[in-house]
Amino acid sequence: MSKIYRWILKENKDSRLSEEVQKTYGLPKIIADMLSARLNLQEVKSFLNPDLKDLYSPYLLRGIKEAKDLIQQHIASKDLITIYGDYDVDGITATSILYLTLKKLGAKVDYYIPERLVEGYGINEEAIDKIAQRGTKLIISVDCGITSVKEVEKAKFLGIDVIITDHHSIPKEIPQADVVINPHLPDSEYPFCDLAGVGVAFKLSQALIGEEAYELLDIVSIGTIADIVPLLGENRIIVKEGLKRLNETQNIGLKAIIKASGLENIEIDEYHVGFILAPRLNAAGRLRSAEAAVRLLISQDEKEVEEIAEYLNQENLNRQQIENQILQEAIKKIKETVDLNKEKVIVLWDKNWHPGVIGIVASRITERFHRPSILISLGEGEGKGSGRSIEGFNLYKALEYCKDYLIKYGGHEMAAGINIEKNNLEIFKTKINEYADTVLSDLDLIPSLRIDAKVKNEKIDIEIAKQVQRFKPFGSNNPRPNFLFEGLTVTKVFDLNGGKYKKIIVQKDKFVYELMLFDASEKGNDVKIGDVIDVVGSIEINSWNGIELVVINVKDLRIKLPLFSYYKNLSKIMVEYKPDKKEIDKKVDYIIDQRGINNKWEYVLKLFKGESKTVVIVNTIVELRSLLRYLKKEKFLDFSLCNVDCKKENGILFFPNSLKPLKYYDDIIIYDIPFKKEIFYHILSHSQGKRIHLVFKEADIYYNLKSFDEIFPQRKDFIKLYKFIEEGNNILFKDHLHPQLNLNPIKFSFCIKAMKEIGLINVKERDNIFMLSKNSVSQKVNIEQTQIMQQIFSAKKEFIEFAKFIVSQKI
Repeated sequence: MSKIYRWILKENKDSRLSEEVQKTYGLPKIIADMLSARLNLQEVKSFLNPDLKDLYSPYLLRGIKEAKDLIQQHIASKDLITIYGDYDVDGITATSILYLTLKKLGAKVDYYIPERLVEGYGINEEAIDKIAQRGTKLIISVDCGITSVKEVEKAKFLGIDVIITDHHSIPKEIPQADVVINPHLPDSEYPFCDLAGVGVAFKLSQALIGEEAYELLDIVSIGTIADIVPLLGENRIIVKEGLKRLNETQNIGLKAIIKASGLENIEIDEYHVGFILAPRLNAAGRLRSAEAAVRLLISQDEKEVEEIAEYLNQENLNRQQIENQILQEAIKKIKETVDLNKEKVIVLWDKNWHPGVIGIVASRITERFHRPSILISLGEGEGKGSGRSIEGFNLYKALEYCKDYLIKYGGHEMAAGINIEKNNLEIFKTKINEYADTVLSDLDLIPSLRIDAKVKNEKIDIEIAKQVQRFKPFGSNNPRPNFLFEGLTVTKVFDLNGGKYKKIIVQKDKFVYELMLFDASEKGNDVKIGDVIDVVGSIEINSWNGIELVVINVKDLRIKLPLFSYYKNLSKIMVEYKPDKKEIDKKVDYIIDQRGINNKWEYVLKLFKGESKTVVIVNTIVELRSLLRYLKKEKFLDFSLCNVDCKKENGILFFPNSLKPLKYYDDIIIYDIPFKKEIFYHILSHSQGKRIHLVFKEADIYYNLKSFDEIFPQRKDFIKLYKFIEEGNNILFKDHLHPQLNLNPIKFSFCIKAMKEIGLINVKERDNIFMLSKNSVSQKVNIEQTQIMQQIFSAKKEFIEFAKFIVSQKI
C-alpha cells in the first residue's frame, strides 16, 4: 500500500533576505528563497562555502585543555592508555581516530570495544576489571560514558584516571571522572553542540596534534554521517571536507572496504557512506565483535585489511538476512497484537530476536508505520532494546519518564537503547504510550513531506540543478530539497526493470520534464498518458555519454483525477442515467427537514461530534470545499472523505459512485441538491431505517448550475476548437488540457462528439489520443441541433424543474 504524506510547503517569508542572498551570491531566485527559508545571511555564507578555517577552536570545548594535559602526562610516563569505544560506526571511527592520534604522539595505547551481545552499550564494571589487569593507567571513553557513574567510580578506586568524551544527552548525575568532555554539558559554551561521538574525539585530536588531525577527516566523516547528526555547522565542514579526502584516501583499510563494496572509480558521497560503507563497518559489531572494523581502519597490513573487508562484506549479508526475518516477524506481531488506533509507540519483544539487529529493524518499523518503535530482545533475565523515533517525539525524554521500569537507558532524541526486566515489559509499554499521548497528536503520526519550493513559471534547468548540488552533503537537518510541480501533464509512461521502476515524461506549458519513480513507483501504477498530476520530488542530474540531463526523483505524486472524475461522472449521469422505477416509488421512514437552515456547517459538525455514525452526501465541489474549510478551521479531522467507501465513524461521501456505505450509518445528511431526481430517490431507497437530514436550500441551485457550466460546451467553445484544428493542431490527448486550447477535457469531449455528428470533423481514436481532421462543409450547420447537445439542454432543463420542486415542496 502506498504511503500517504502530508505535503508541507516551507516557503520563505523574508523576501528582503532572499533578495539579499540572491544579490550577494548571484543565485537564481528559487535557490535564494530556499536558502533564506533555512538560514540567515551569515549562515548562508558558511553553508555555501564550508571551510576548515571555520572550524571552532577545540579549546572552546570545556575540558579539552585538561584532557590534553592529562594525556601528555601519561604519554610522558609511558603509561598504557586504553580507549574505551562503542560497537557502532560512530564508536568504531571515534576509537580509530583517537588511536591513530595517540600512536602519532608515541603513546602506548590499546582499545576496548564491548561486545554488544554479551556486555551491551557503554562502560561496564567487568570491562573495567579486564582493563585494570592490562595495567592501564588512563581510560579515554569515546561515544559513551556520560551515564557510567558507578563504572567510573570503580576505575578511580582501582587507580585509573578517566577522561569521558561523549555526545549523548546529559543525565541528572554525571560520572566523577578526571575530565568530562561533552558539548551538551549545562555550562558548556561551545558554539556547536550537535557533534557526533567521533566529532568530539576529533576535537580532542585537534588539540593533541593540531592540523594533522585533518588527515583523519575521511574516517571522521563516515562516523558523522552514520550517526545521523545534523549536517550543519561543524558537521557540514567535517563531512564536506571528509568526503573529499575519502575519495583520495591513503588509509589502506578504507581502500579495501571501498573496493570490496564495489565503489572503486565512483565519486563517493554521503549516500554511499550511509547505505554502503557504514553498514559494512557496523555489521561486525552487530553480530559479533566490532574489533575487526577498528582493525580495518588502523592496520598497516594490506593482507589483513583485505581479509577484514571481505569478512565485513559477508557479515553484512548475514545481517541483512537476520534483519529481514525479524522485520517480517515484527510486522506480523503488529498486525496481531498492536492496536494502532490507541498505541502511538510500538513496543515489541521476542526471545529469538538478535539484539545486534533490532535497532535497524526498529528504524524500518518506524519508517513504515511512522511512529516511534522499540524492539526488545529477551535474554535469560532481562531484555535489551533499541528504539527509533519520529520528529516531535524526544525518545530520550520518553525513556526518562519511564525510568522506574528500566534497568538503564541512554541515547538521544531520535534513537536510544534500554535494558529492562521481563516483568516490566507490559507496564513499560503502557507508560511510554501514556507519555506519547501527552506529546503526539494523531496528525503527528501521518508522515510529512517537506517541500522547499513551489516551481511556478521558472524552468528547472541544469544550472538550477547544479545550484541544488551545492547543498550537498545532504542528511539530517539538511535534507535534499524537495520541489513542488503542479499541473504536470503526462505525455509518456515507461516501465523499467520489469515494472519495478517507472519513468514518466511530463509537460507544463513549454517545459518538459523527466520523472523517475523509485520509492514512489507504486503510486505511478495508475498514471496514464493525459493525466494531470502534482509532483513532489528532488532535482537530480543524470549524466549519460557526457550529456547532463535534469531528472525529477519523485517522492510523491497526486493524480488530479478527483475533479476530472467528478466532471466526467457528472456528464455521464446527466446524459446517460437510466432510473429504476421501483427505487423512485420507495418511501423513507424518517426525514428531518432542515431545508433553508442558516448554518449547515454547524449542523454537520454537531452530528459528527455526536454518538451516532453520520455520513454527509455532497454533490458540488464548491459546497465540498466550503464544508472542508469549516471543519479544518474548527480543527475537526475525525472523518473520511470518499466517493465509494468511507472507512470512519463520520464520512463525507462526495458525489458517490456507490451508495453501499449508507448501510453503515445511522444519520444521512443530504447536504446540497442532487443533480437528478432519480439520484435523490435512489439515495432514499438505500436509507431504510435511517434518519435522513435535508439541509439544502434554494441558493444551492446556483452551484449545481456552475458545475454544468464547467462541463457543457457553449458556442464559443466550438469556435475555439474549430480554429485550433484549422491551425494544424490535429493530435490531442483525451484527458489533457492543451495550453493553447484551454478547454476543459469534458467540454472538449462533448465538442468532439457534436462536431463529428454534424460532419465538421473526422475523429480517430487510439489509446488516449484523438486524431482530428477538418471536413469541408458546403452549407451552414446548427451545432445546437445535434443529438448530444439536445441531451445536454434536456438534462439541464429537467434539473432546474426538479431543483425548484425539491427546495419548496413537501417530500
